[in-house]
Amino acid sequence: MINIAICDDENIIASQIESILINTCSKKSIPFDIDVFYSGYGLKKEISKGTKYDLIYLDIQMKNCNGITVAEYIRKIDNNVLLVYVSGHEKYMIELFRLDVFAFIKKPIENKNFENVFLEAFKKICSQKVYFTFSYKKEEYKILCIDILYFESIGRKVNVHIKSGNIEKFNGKLSDVEEIVKNGKIPFLRIHQSYLANYHCIKSRSKTEITLIDGTKLPISEDRRTNISQQYCKLLEDEINV
Repeated sequence: MINIAICDDENIIASQIESILINTCSKKSIPFDIDVFYSGYGLKKEISKGTKYDLIYLDIQMKNCNGITVAEYIRKIDNNVLLVYVSGHEKYMIELFRLDVFAFIKKPIENKNFENVFLEAFKKICSQKVYFTFSYKKEEYKILCIDILYFESIGRKVNVHIKSGNIEKFNGKLSDVEEIVKNGKIPFLRIHQSYLANYHCIKSRSKTEITLIDGTKLPISEDRRTNISQQYCKLLEDEINV
């Protein structure tokens, strides 16, 4: 799930940004959640509650509380969130560098350019550290999702196969794991009743099996082949387009 905030005191612009994001995320099968704020104070108040965003779109010139002031407040709390300014005023560009702004989009908004910037931001967000957490024998564990090759279901246990060659395990159902990771930023494919594979770790694919980067071969069950083919091709297409 990618969490997005839009902050612009012009209702028309805020609605345009929200519409482009909804259309792009729906088209690219990206799980998302969007909050819209019509003042900098509203966004600051939400962040002060502990709400975390992956991506924030900010107008610069807003009444009472401008976008630069808001960004300064955000950076005191969160150094990881990506900030994208959407403004008709380029004179603030130098000021924005110190706030580690990801991109500047000039008004009036051109839909295709906006979409491309969003997809670049999404790709960067997906490369950030995201963990899968679980409990086993009264201990809490966390593993970087990008380091997971695949999940394997054996009886009532789930084995987590990691790039290092280690295998961690915990009690649970693969269907529950699938439900957890489906809203994450790393795509996992349920290729078989017993296997949930990290898309980024797939080296090659045939109709009946996948080969992972470590040489492991996993079967694709017959009832899932059509769906897996569609998901795989869609993910591959999105990477090429980005």
